[in-house]
Amino acid sequence: MSRGPPGTSNVLVVCVDRDDDIGRKAQISTPVVGRNECIDAGVKLAVADPEEADANTIFAAVKQFDELSLKGYKCQVCVVSGSLSGGFEADQKLRAQVAEVVRMSNSDGAILVSDGVEDETVLPVLLSIVPITSVRRVIIKHSKSVEESYVVFGRYLRMLAFDPRYSRWALGVPGMILFTVGPLAYFNLLQEASGVFAAILGLALLVRAFDVDKLFSGLPRLRPSNFIRLFSILASLLIVIASIIQGYAAITILPEFQQVSREPSLMLQYGSFLIGVLLSKSIDFIWIGLAIYFGGNLLYHFLRGSLRVLQSVVGILVLALLYFPFQQFSLILQGVGSTQLLISSVLFGLAITFAAVGLIYQYIRSRRKPRV
Repeated sequence: MSRGPPGTSNVLVVCVDRDDDIGRKAQISTPVVGRNECIDAGVKLAVADPEEADANTIFAAVKQFDELSLKGYKCQVCVVSGSLSGGFEADQKLRAQVAEVVRMSNSDGAILVSDGVEDETVLPVLLSIVPITSVRRVIIKHSKSVEESYVVFGRYLRMLAFDPRYSRWALGVPGMILFTVGPLAYFNLLQEASGVFAAILGLALLVRAFDVDKLFSGLPRLRPSNFIRLFSILASLLIVIASIIQGYAAITILPEFQQVSREPSLMLQYGSFLIGVLLSKSIDFIWIGLAIYFGGNLLYHFLRGSLRVLQSVVGILVLALLYFPFQQFSLILQGVGSTQLLISSVLFGLAITFAAVGLIYQYIRSRRKPRV
């Protein structure tokens, strides 16, 4: 037998299934350790879903194990899985399983076998437990014929239709738009239909941007601090939307707005003035809404004892320092502001922000210094 690589006396071949297809489709608990056990798991997963790429990845891991064993390496093979929800929960589950297998096999090096870029995002998690000496990525071969291209395309369409991670956005948002816009279009209310389309799409983007859907889906297991964050997000959204509506209502009574409504070509002449009025009429409530959001974040991180509370403090400070520049900018758009005041306030705010961030950075570094 040939000897293994220097410094690696026991190699662990790790097959990663980050979204837990093996558990959801084949009802197999992980970690699965051992050559025969992994083959059995791969067969069960392939029978449950013959098109599942993770089954091929399991067999690729077994093949890697066999090749290393023939070359004289002392090794072990295992299959670990994460969670359908992904993110922190999946990575923590993977980390715990890999740590358990490493402890059982006394491995001092690992080979990661993965079926894609998403699984390889767990590299930092695995590296915190065992050195990764190699990464093998398994790519499933497909025929280039038109017929099989349609099969592959149909597979992804089914994923968009039936996988909850994608269907609620790929089908839910367009379905809501068609359900509301369709009747309006039938009654020749196309102008109102375009407004409804924009409102639904904007709401979907806001929900995704602020992870509101995740907050609602996790309500049963939320800590009290999470409700503070949820309230601050929803309250800030409502206040910002209401302030924009108030600003729009303020400009609709202006004679310049009436002229632009009659002659859209005058938008170039009066557009900056109208935007300045809208901003000046809504800026106070917009800043109040943003302050509620940052304040909720500050209290949330404070209750959790997280250093991110400092991030929220900086956010509130920057928000306060930007109030006067934005107010001055709205006056400039209306033709009554001062460019010198705007530049001076921006430079002053920038200096204060740099000083605050520098102090916070030094504080964090002092907290992280190892004690002698």
